[in-house]
Amino acid sequence: MEILATFILTAILVVLFIYFNSKNVVKKAQTKLNIINQYKNALLEILKEHNEDKDLQTRNKIEFLKKVNQELSMNIFFEKYEVKIILEELSKMEQE
Repeated sequence: MEILATFILTAILVVLFIYFNSKNVVKKAQTKLNIINQYKNALLEILKEHNEDKDLQTRNKIEFLKKVNQELSMNIFFEKYEVKIILEELSKMEQE
């Protein structure tokens, strides 16, 4: 009888652990998406702001990408490979 009770308690604890762990994963993913979207919106604003001067637009875009690289490199949510992918995506963005 004790073995059955121990098994049931262990099963409940495992289920609770998986449940709360998955909630944290979802929160982290949502936080990452929010950060990435903020960077995309900021870059679009920079591109729109200097619509007439492509040279100035390019210089500001490069400065912005340097800033993003520095910020994401220090962010505990992002791995190096993720930073690289995000920077590649941002560098390919053009004004809509």
